[in-house]
Amino acid sequence: MRLCLVSSILALIVSIHIHSGINPIILMFLAVTFCALVLTRYRFNSNDGMVVFLILLSALLSLGYSQYWLASQMESRLPVALSGIKVSGLARVIDCDSSNPQVEKLRLKVISLDTVEPQLSRLKKIVINHYLLDRKQSRNSNPEQDFGLKPRIGCNKIINFSAKLRAPYSFVNPYGFDYEAWQLSRSVDASGYLLSYEIQSVDSSFTAWLIDIRQQGIRRAAALPGQAGQIVPALLFGESGYLNKEAWLDLQITGTVHLLIVSGLHVSFIILLVMLIWRQVIRLEVLLFSPSRSYFMRLTPVVLLLVSLLYCYMAGMGLAVQRSGLMLMMAILISFSRYHWSLLDSWLWVMWMVLIINPMVSLFVGFWFSFIAVGSLLVGHVGRVRASFSSSFGSVVSENLRVLYKPQWIIFLALLPLLWLFQQPSSLFSFFVNIAAIPLLALIILPLSLFCFVLAEGHVVVWFNSLLELLLTSLHELSLMSAWLIFKPSGLWVFILLPLVALALLFKGFPFKTLSLLLLIGIFFLPMQSKDNKLLIFDVGQGLAVYGQVGASQGYPAKVSWLYDTGAKFRSGFSLGDAVVAKNILALSGDELDLLFISHSDNDHAGGEAGLLRKVWVETTYAGQPSQDTHTNCHDLGNEWQLKQGMRWRVFNLAGLDSKRLSDNNLSCVIQIEMAGWRILIPGDAERKIERLLIDQFGESLQSDILLVGHHGSKTSSSKGFIQAVNPKLAIISSGLNNQFRHPHQSVVDRFKRFSIPVYNTALSGAVEIKLDENSTVIEWRKEKPPIWRQM
Repeated sequence: MRLCLVSSILALIVSIHIHSGINPIILMFLAVTFCALVLTRYRFNSNDGMVVFLILLSALLSLGYSQYWLASQMESRLPVALSGIKVSGLARVIDCDSSNPQVEKLRLKVISLDTVEPQLSRLKKIVINHYLLDRKQSRNSNPEQDFGLKPRIGCNKIINFSAKLRAPYSFVNPYGFDYEAWQLSRSVDASGYLLSYEIQSVDSSFTAWLIDIRQQGIRRAAALPGQAGQIVPALLFGESGYLNKEAWLDLQITGTVHLLIVSGLHVSFIILLVMLIWRQVIRLEVLLFSPSRSYFMRLTPVVLLLVSLLYCYMAGMGLAVQRSGLMLMMAILISFSRYHWSLLDSWLWVMWMVLIINPMVSLFVGFWFSFIAVGSLLVGHVGRVRASFSSSFGSVVSENLRVLYKPQWIIFLALLPLLWLFQQPSSLFSFFVNIAAIPLLALIILPLSLFCFVLAEGHVVVWFNSLLELLLTSLHELSLMSAWLIFKPSGLWVFILLPLVALALLFKGFPFKTLSLLLLIGIFFLPMQSKDNKLLIFDVGQGLAVYGQVGASQGYPAKVSWLYDTGAKFRSGFSLGDAVVAKNILALSGDELDLLFISHSDNDHAGGEAGLLRKVWVETTYAGQPSQDTHTNCHDLGNEWQLKQGMRWRVFNLAGLDSKRLSDNNLSCVIQIEMAGWRILIPGDAERKIERLLIDQFGESLQSDILLVGHHGSKTSSSKGFIQAVNPKLAIISSGLNNQFRHPHQSVVDRFKRFSIPVYNTALSGAVEIKLDENSTVIEWRKEKPPIWRQM
């Protein structure tokens, strides 16, 4: 049975990943490693033909199921050709998020649409934003004030609505989050914003009643004063939207964000509390009625299962909640049935059930972190205290301390390859923080959260807020100590760590266990240098972020890396500098950047700087409009070449210009970079006026092999004379799909075509990567092994 289960799990994972563009060799490597770990405790008779048949059958059935599930999810999506369409119809609000004071996020289950378009009639679930302020109000309003806000709709309403929808779409870069896959896994067919609505009725079904109870709980938790109003909704209901974005990033960097996500610790605490209360109920039954056998005792497994299921639902049924809830429910069933069942089998069954519920879940880091952490603990037999009552006091203390630190050490080792694979930092620092944080959460923070949720006022809430303020401030200070964080560039070498981790954790007394630990320690502290010369224009939508890298060589033993602009930061707090730019830099070359150029102060160019700097250390920053003490004004530099090992660069500064009379766009740093024998010209958002002056003052010096088209392809830039002066071999435009400015302008694209200059647009190509070698290979990442669910 175990082998059938393993084959089914592998089929569910591989069948989805085979469509995601991942290297088949990596898939096979992972599959073989997984099988080897599971089969270490299983004796398999190779002559048993029935077992082989069942293994193949379970794999084929799982493969067929995942393909059917994926096809049914994709057929109802909004086609990208209809993105931006306005629709109207009838729908039920099945989920609502009110954590943002100015925006209500609604999840609608479509009942009917007023359309004859067959592709629209298949829409099932859509996510829309209900803006409580119009655009003009939102620019001048205080987000903490509710004055002038439109009324919220709330959950369980049946509404006639009109909305503008957009098809699921994702930025595509070498590394990063696949938002389109995430939307598909959540059965979201389209997203958009509400234009108008009219409430028709209120849903009174049992499901609606449960949703309403959860929303009431979230509102009560969010209404708590101070930090408690941010933390308690996350701890008890899995609703992290109320938490400050900076605090969330602090938790990520210090490796404690998992404590805020409802998981096994939270579910177990609630079940333990219910068990204590139920135990008193049983005692009261025996005291009052003196039955020979307690009837309430017989109901114990049913009560605990119902409580587990109900709390998992109230906590949002996220991945960690599903895993921990299913594990706990299985433990309850096994305990009361007195049936022997190994922990490894329980782990496998829960993994299988999670994959059956949603086969696409294996695409996301949470699945691997959750199950590998638990699996490594099971393999390591963590928590088994061997000291007996007759043991000395010192032995008991030693064993208890071992139970405290050993789980964190095992999880640290097990997750090491995954952290680097998914561009997350690893640090011995987070190991020590978690040793203190987990007992603190279990013994103090969770009980106080529940107590404050029930009472909602009083001295305990004040004390709790003081404690949270102290802890969050401490985490923030710790998160600023970036020197503790270890990032490694991704690559096939990360997968080679897996057998090292297995040898270090799995086999007791294995002769290479000590050697494996030494190798892991060496890799942890060993700096890694890249030898690739590349230029990468990130896909950051309607913005700009250009990365260059000169690899280590015989003449220059250390690599050099630079970045021009950082992408935008949105009103929600989402930063492309953190989520896209930093993530890719960390994966490509580590956490150090030699040069950062900020062209000018516009948000689409400079907004992501703060998010970038939380994860990447920058040696020198030049800016067209300095706004930080660390910025050097690029316009104060001369026009001569600046040397940096393996590359050189210069700024084209115009003489005789009054910066006070120039627009932000025309204050852009115009940078020319020479690396690996290639010249790259980046004019930022400079307009035709600046282009004419550049031609007059610098002439032939402007000639470059690669041109980053100015101002995202706007008709205010890229004049005929400027293109002729630069005379590039290829041109690249960074713009957003269907952006409101309609960049790039068709006349600009046609102008490059008339000069026979190839033009790449990140809106259509995704990130554009150029290998700066003899072949000058151009990679369009949106077209590089696209997954089956990507519409363009």
